This record gives sequence, C-alpha cells and structure tokens, in this order.
Amino acid sequence: MKLKKLTTALMLTGLAGLPLASFADSTEDLVNALVTKGVLTEEEGALLAKNRTKEKSSEAKVKMSKKGIQISSADDAFTMQIGGRLHATLAEHSYGSLGAGEEDPIDGTEIRRARLYAKGKLYKKFGYMAEVDWGGDKVGVKDFFGTYNPNKNWELTFGNQKHAFSMEVQESSNDIMFAERSLVYGISVPHFDRAVGINLKAMGETWNVQGGLYGDGVTASVDKDDAGDQRHEGKGAAIRGTWNPILEKDRMVMIGGSLGYRKPSDENRINNDKDNKFSYKTTNFSGLSVVSSTTLDRGDSFKMGILELAAMNGPFSFQSEISKGTVDRSEGNADYDVSAYYAQVGWVLTGESRTYKATDGEFKRLKPSKNFDPDKGTWGAWEVALRHDGIDLDDGGYTGGEAKRMTLNLNWYLNENMRLLAGYERFYDLNKLKSDDGTDLDHMDVFQVRAQWAI
Repeated sequence: MKLKKLTTALMLTGLAGLPLASFADSTEDLVNALVTKGVLTEEEGALLAKNRTKEKSSEAKVKMSKKGIQISSADDAFTMQIGGRLHATLAEHSYGSLGAGEEDPIDGTEIRRARLYAKGKLYKKFGYMAEVDWGGDKVGVKDFFGTYNPNKNWELTFGNQKHAFSMEVQESSNDIMFAERSLVYGISVPHFDRAVGINLKAMGETWNVQGGLYGDGVTASVDKDDAGDQRHEGKGAAIRGTWNPILEKDRMVMIGGSLGYRKPSDENRINNDKDNKFSYKTTNFSGLSVVSSTTLDRGDSFKMGILELAAMNGPFSFQSEISKGTVDRSEGNADYDVSAYYAQVGWVLTGESRTYKATDGEFKRLKPSKNFDPDKGTWGAWEVALRHDGIDLDDGGYTGGEAKRMTLNLNWYLNENMRLLAGYERFYDLNKLKSDDGTDLDHMDVFQVRAQWAI
C-alpha cells in the first residue's frame, strides 16, 4: 500500500512540471494537498518536496523582461540575453535654394537602425556580444566580440568593437539626447569607428582607463585586390580615461580625455570600408554634407586628441568635448589640422536624473520614475536638451569647410524601452554650401523626429 501511495504521488508531482501544473499553484501546494488528504504521510511529503527542489535547482531559467529574453543555466555560469533596437526617423529641411552643383537634401523617412543582438557569459568570467544591423537598406556587423573579466577591475575585449575613444563615440545611440551625434563625429568616427582589435580596460569605483590596438572593421578587412590577394589593412591605436572627483547617486562631475591614431589601408580605405576623408551630413540619409574634405592620400596618417567634461545635478546634466586632429601628409605636403567641439545641456522636466556609469565614463538611458499609462494618469518622463557644436575643416590650402549648429530637442520617454525625440537644428556660418547667387548659404534648418524602442 505504501509503495502504491508513493508511486501515485511521484506521478502527480511529475505532472506538476508539465503545462497541466497550471491547475495547481505549485508543486509544494500539490504535495501539501496529498498530505492533507492522507495519501502521503508528512515524512513522505517532505521527502518528495525535497527531491522536487533538487530537480528544479538543476533546470535552466528563461524569462522575458524589459531587458529582453534572458536565458541562464541553473548556476548562472552560462547566460544569454537577446534583444534589439529600432530607430525610425522623419527629416525635413528648409534652406532657400542651393547653387549650381549642389543637390537638394533628401526629405522623408528611414529606418535608421534595426538591430538584433545576443550577449552573455560563459563560465562566468568570459563574455560575448554579437549584433547585426539591417538599418538603412543594408546589412552590417556592429559589435562582434568576446571578453574576459578576471575580476571586477579588469576587462579584456577582443573582436570587432568601438575604439577606446571619445565619450560620445562610446555612448550607445539608444542613450544620446539627440537624433544624431555632434559635429565632433565628423572627424572622429571616420577614423575611430568599430574595428577588429584588442582592448584592455582597468576600472575602479570612480575611474576607468582603457586602450587598444585595432585593424580595420569587418568589411574592410576582407577586401581583396584583382588577383585575389589580401590587401594590407589599416591600423590604429587609441586610449581613453575618465575620473569622477564627485560621484553620487544623482550628482557627479567627470573629467576625461582621449588620444587616437589611424593609418589607412593600402587601398586608402578606413574603418568599415569608408572613404579616407572628413564630412558631416545634415541627416544620415540626406545626401548633403555641410562640410566635406577631399579624400586624403593613401600615405597619410591621422592623430587626434579630445578633452571631455561632463556633470550632473539632479535633473540637470552637462556634457562637452573639444577635439583637435592633425593629418600627417605624405610626399612632402604640409600637415592638415582639423577641429570640432560641442557643448550640450539637458533638463528632465519631470525631475528624474540621467543614469551615469563611472566604470564606462558615459551616460546611459534615462529611466522614467512613472511609465506612460493614461489609465493611471502617468505620462513617462519629459526632457529638454540644447546643444551648440562646430567644426572646422579649413587649414591653409585645404578647404573642407566650416559650420556651426544649434539644436533644441524635446524628448519623451514613455518607459525605459521606448521614447520619441523631436529636434530643431539650425546650421549656420557655412562656407562650403553656396546659394544660387554664389554667396555662402546663410543657414539651413532641419527638423527631425525619431521613434525608438530598444531592449
């Protein structure tokens, strides 16, 4: 009789792991019910509950949350997080009329970014990240690297990754306050974009220093000549460090700096098969650059330095970078100096503070204290942001152009995963773009709206 009772109980508790378990609150409740009805003794019930607990402790865990799909082994030694982002943009221009030889910028919409990623841990101390982007009617590999963290103070990264360079470059497009990055991007990203390399980072509670050696991006690195031989890749190096003399929950001051070096490939291409030049478009898909240098010579190398300053006090934040670069020209040509800067301030109208991570030296996404939910009378977080930036690509006989810009944004964070950005930009002090009467274009206005979700 006792054997029969135990067999029946085992069958019932086994069914508790199947979808039929929805008829009971838990395995524990089922065992308790069997004990109450006299099917099992208290000792037998305790034994079955203990065995079931051991079984559950060896099962993998899967859950869905605001951080995407999360999978982990029972001991958390192996983990995977699956997520993505979608950035859809609308852009309109207003500028009078351009002179001969200039094509009007494109107005309309685009899927700026459409990415899927998988990241996680292996044996707790090893990590990985793989991300692919389908935005802009093309497919591209973004982050694709592995990591090793021997402890909380060190991290080694190997694979396709961002250079250790510039606060704005390091920040995710999910987290920046404007639809596009500043004019500093016009001289930094062409040469210090993602590339295959190795990077070592040391970090503490209030500081971080990282640096690395890099080849070309995954696209340029597989380029071959007509004979099918691999061409020599470009090469680069970068180092960045930040320190927070003040670091509190919603109050901080950050000082930082970056240095970078880049030499183009034999085919005179730079990261991800881009042209070896400097430029900045009015929008990502407009087709019109407010500044643009000529293509630099194959033998030229480029070095660049950046000073960074950021601060936050409650709902107010400040961020700025000043950059200076020099192209060491080949074949006896004079060096070519370029520069750019930006300064931006943000005010969260609903009182939240931006998230800041000192071990990365960068701002993360804003998290509303109350998500958008009309049924509850809550409307998420609202933010006003103002930015002034400038770029100078004119030096001696080199005429890449100059430009300045003011940008005003109103950003609505519906929740931690969704937001809307609406921005008005005015480019001015332009000398590269000409009006139809041959004079410098006085100004160009751009209005951009972006809808975004990211997990």
